[in-house]
Amino acid sequence: MDATLLRWIELAAIIVVGIAGAFSFGRILWTQRIGHIWPKRGEIKIVNKAGLITGIAEVALQTRVIANRPIAGIIHLVIFYGFVSFGVKSAMHVFSGIMGHTHPVSLGPVDGFLDVISVLVFIACVLMAIRRFVFMRDRLTHMLESGIVLGLISGLMVTYILERPFGLDLGLEGTAAKVNWWVHYLILCGFPSLIAYGKHLHLLVAPLNVVLKHMTELPSDRPISGGDFEMPEDEDLFEAEYARVGMPNGVADFSFHSLFDTAACIECGRCNDACPSAEAGLAPRDHFVLSLRDPSVDSEGLAELITPDILATCTQCRACDTVCPVGNRPSKAGLEIRGRMSFEGMYPVPGITEGAAPVTATGNLFGEGPEAREKLIADNTIPIYDHAQHNVLLILGCQGANSPELQPIVTATTKLLELAEVPFGVLPKESCWGEALVHGGGLMEDWPFWKMERIEELDTALDGDRERTILTICPHCRDSIGTQYADAGEVFSSVRSHVEFLASLVRDGKLVMEKKAESVATHHPCKMIHNDESKYMDELLDAAGVTAFTAGKSPNIPSCCGGGGGGFLWDSPAKVNRDRWDELAATGQKKVVTSCPGCHRMLDVAKSEDGELTDISNVIYDRVMAARAAKAKSAGSQTDPSTDAQASSDEQSPS
Repeated sequence: MDATLLRWIELAAIIVVGIAGAFSFGRILWTQRIGHIWPKRGEIKIVNKAGLITGIAEVALQTRVIANRPIAGIIHLVIFYGFVSFGVKSAMHVFSGIMGHTHPVSLGPVDGFLDVISVLVFIACVLMAIRRFVFMRDRLTHMLESGIVLGLISGLMVTYILERPFGLDLGLEGTAAKVNWWVHYLILCGFPSLIAYGKHLHLLVAPLNVVLKHMTELPSDRPISGGDFEMPEDEDLFEAEYARVGMPNGVADFSFHSLFDTAACIECGRCNDACPSAEAGLAPRDHFVLSLRDPSVDSEGLAELITPDILATCTQCRACDTVCPVGNRPSKAGLEIRGRMSFEGMYPVPGITEGAAPVTATGNLFGEGPEAREKLIADNTIPIYDHAQHNVLLILGCQGANSPELQPIVTATTKLLELAEVPFGVLPKESCWGEALVHGGGLMEDWPFWKMERIEELDTALDGDRERTILTICPHCRDSIGTQYADAGEVFSSVRSHVEFLASLVRDGKLVMEKKAESVATHHPCKMIHNDESKYMDELLDAAGVTAFTAGKSPNIPSCCGGGGGGFLWDSPAKVNRDRWDELAATGQKKVVTSCPGCHRMLDVAKSEDGELTDISNVIYDRVMAARAAKAKSAGSQTDPSTDAQASSDEQSPS
């Protein structure tokens, strides 16, 4: 047959195979993976432009991949860079074949680099195959697909090596060279379809997802899905509002980010390993990510994939988000599943609704009347907030105001504010700010009205000044006022935690401590980690002379007390608080310091008989009073005896 005709036939075959591969890839990608996600792209809200650099750095260095599983991470790093590096080379490979060159187009020094990379990638593929099929075969998923992918990547490396001088130097001329070129080309054309079909789509999607994670979220609490629900009187408006926050169309109604995570998921199981509720059956990968992969699943089908009793065990600690190497946020999707199921009447479970019931009945978690809070205020002569006199409105919260075990946190904090001469006051009356309702089944019926009543109370007290500092002892109260109200369009711009505020007072010299050597275990509350405030707790402990031992991998990876996500409302089968106390006890310290009344309460239930719990405010108060006593003593005869007596009396710690 004429050589020219053969050449035209070959070119036609190259074009047909290339078009077929591209069409197959595009069709699978659109119809099965991203076609239902793309219309939701308008939901992407950029809040952190600097996150572009942070995200690119994480992708380029694969820091999160390596951090959690170093050996596997380094192997993945080699394969990742091999995948990226060979993009240009593969394009040149196709170009050389089309043009009929006898040797591949030279890339100069880059060719030598690719020679090394090709060998490393091939070795990495062999090691990954051994790891997957020998050591991890009982834990990993998609064994056949992963085996094919490793085989195809290895095929690309082998065909490249065979045409190179350090291999068999086949070049592009001759029967063997043609066969080698076509094997390489067929892999290139078929590989994208396999990637689009299976979990390896993360090779294309994950880098974008990592960057989006950094650009669309700052350290903060998260709005509850459906927390901005309004209760319109018009029936048509009500139906439209319900459709926005519920899921009449099932999985297809979920947000861009929850659905995009399904395309980025590598299904490695790191999130499952990190989950504190895993022993109770919760698997973030399966329940919060893969359950949303099929947009045709309706609400009842989703409830079968993630049952309400399992869903309820999530503490929203975000350990799963922290360890994910591809930028997924399973806990955020879990929060959305909870919200949408709530509006469908599928969530929460009875135990949680029963735990939240006292709030609507009495205004607080404990079902207490106003007497306990009034007595606390009177006993400690805590001033009632006056907008003309006070710069800070102190929120006591359900727990700080009503629980005898937690009232010492209020006492210590108020005394420290007085000593620092901070003009502050508290509300004459105070109800739960909403955490129990949004997690306890009140999203549709109670929350829309409850939040507006609380907002009106704040506006009245603050005389409409929403820039005035609102100081909270409980991170959950700060979440409600600072995040959930803001999501409903009601913004109070300066809602601060007592830990961060006390740290600023110490830093500014308004509170002076005497360093007293002491060793303790530290429990960093999840919400403080989410808001990047655990550093303030560490700063205060260091200034107080305390040697703090962290437990588990906290605070780099949150270790929850079990109270988050509504866990404080019921006796969860996950028993996260017991596991956390065991972690803290393993440090060898009897005393544990935390900075959240909720954590204090959850750990108090689980602690050993000889264990001791205290809040950071009590630690600081003890040191401040020690410094004042030392100063009074050094003054000697110049000190008024009555002042000495008062200082001695004040030295008794509220704890």
